[in-house]
Order: sequence, then C-alpha cells, then structure tokens
Amino acid sequence: MNEIRQDLVTEEWVIYSPERAQRPYLNNLQENKNENLPGSAANCPFCPGNESRLPSIIQEVPAVSGVGWQNRVVPNKYPVLTPKGEIAGTNRGIYLTAAAYGAHEVIIESPLHNLDIPMMSEKEIETLIDTYSLRHSQAYHAHNEVAGVIIFRNHGPHAGTSLRHPHSQLIASGIIPHSVSHKERTAKDYFSLKKHCVICDILKSELSDEDRIVFENDMFLTFVPFAAKVPFEMWIVPKQHCTDFGLVSGQERADLACSLGDALKRYRDIIGDPDYNYVIHSYSRQPTMVPYLHWYIQIQPRLTTPAGFELGSGMHINPSLPEDNAKVLREQYDSS
Repeated sequence: MNEIRQDLVTEEWVIYSPERAQRPYLNNLQENKNENLPGSAANCPFCPGNESRLPSIIQEVPAVSGVGWQNRVVPNKYPVLTPKGEIAGTNRGIYLTAAAYGAHEVIIESPLHNLDIPMMSEKEIETLIDTYSLRHSQAYHAHNEVAGVIIFRNHGPHAGTSLRHPHSQLIASGIIPHSVSHKERTAKDYFSLKKHCVICDILKSELSDEDRIVFENDMFLTFVPFAAKVPFEMWIVPKQHCTDFGLVSGQERADLACSLGDALKRYRDIIGDPDYNYVIHSYSRQPTMVPYLHWYIQIQPRLTTPAGFELGSGMHINPSLPEDNAKVLREQYDSS
C-alpha cells in the first residue's frame, strides 16, 4: 500500500510507492562496480609527486611511518566561495546580491589513488574524522564572517565527483542556506513544543522500533530514517546530544570511524558500490550552544532520478520502504 510520511527534521513529505518500482537499482545487487584503479595516477593532482598541480597545502597528517602523509587539506582549485569581498548584500533593482564569500577546501583522504573509505582500516578512518573535526572548527575560527560550515563527500559521477582519487570537501559560507535555517527553525519549534531535541526523540523511536536499525555501537546508531527520501538512505547519529560536530570526543571518533566504515562497506558489498553523497549536518554559528540542535551524518545513494513531479511539488517519491531497505542492509551483510 502506498503511504506518505513526514520527515520530522525538515517537515518535508515523502511518498512511498513500492508497486511503481521493479527495483531497477537492485539489478546488479552483488556486482561491485569499482574498477581496478592503480595506487597512483600520473595525471592526478591529488597523488604524491604532483604537488605542483595543487594551489597550496593547508595542512597534512604525517604518515605513521614518518615518511609521507595520511591525509591532507588543500584549497579547491575551482572554489565556489572565496574569502574575498564584502559579505554585506547590496540591492540591484528589486534583487539582492552579495559577494560569494567563504572558503572551499578539499580533504584528500589518502595518498593512495585507489584507497576508498570502505577499504581503509578503522584507524585510518578515525584519522580522517580527526581532520574533518579540526577543519570544521578552524573554519569558524579563521573566518569571522562564516555563518555555516558543511563537510560533504561525493562518490561517483552521478553524485558530482570529478576526480576518482578519494576526497571530501568543506565549504564555509557567509550565509546560512535556506534549507539549513529551515531545519534549525523546525528543531527550535519542536523543542518549544515538546521540550526535547527532535533528533534525540528520533533516536529513542528508532531504538524502540528496531525495524530500521542497520548498525549500533556504544556511541552511534546507524539506521534508515522513517521518511527516507531515497532508497537505502542512512543516517549515522551520535547517541550523546551534541550541537557541534567539532566537539566530538576521542571515543566518539573511534566509534564514528567504525560506523562510517560499516555503512559504506554495506553499500559496496550489498548494492554494488553505488554513487552516493554524504553530508555532516552540524550547527550554523550560534551565540550559545543551543539545546535543540544535534549533529548527524546523512548518506544518500544515487539510485533514482528525480522527475517532473518532484520538481513541481518539492516532494520526493521513494519506490522502496525504509523497513525493507534496512532489512536488506542488515541481514544480507550480516549473513555474508
């Protein structure tokens, strides 16, 4: 039976229509599409030895052996935002315009051209998370006018990646995007009404229902959200309430590395390494730490293509139920 569900975080509605789909995104369920990439590529600017093709190096984590590096941060050669110009908006007739103020960084996750996150050790993923957290905090400290910081990863051409070498990105913006401000207002309204954080309540509900849980450890819960917008979407949520991703503790980083590696391995091994995007949803700049915001990671595979109805209505159509997706991700992986 078709159903419509509401996402408590965004207040968006999602339509579920299982009979529409012949599950085309599962046709190659067990086929891993990763090519046999070399460990280094002569024409890749992110590979060691090609540093002359980088604008500069912002920071890097030394290799455990003391020779080389584990991950490094560089400016994006083609930034969407730069720390130049006045952030204040100006009128152009009836329109408002402003300088594209901010910062855009690339986090090169490994010196190896073919070492994707699912193939990393938990310690290597933890080191990457350390870099994420450090750059997230430093983006606010380095730029007084920055209002929001987003760390994200695009995996595969349909997810927007242009270089195969494993990397993530950080964009610090002088404005708060509408979708972010809307979620924060929704969270504040929910807290005013319920006296609870909406994400904390979602955690309690998921732990109670259990149907959509994919993985759990001491610090994090991985689940397919009740109103997942796309097939096999997953959220990784800290059990401890915290507004700011930049404040993750050492034990949290270790458990997050375990959770993130686990989620991406499930995609690789069960649904054939799909293109996907993940985003770390953290707070925008706040005068104080507020009780209604709670950071989390959202992962969305690119298994369906939005069409005219989605564009016209702003609603998503998901051809599979979250409970079914969670069962596939949980049981097929556990039995493999």
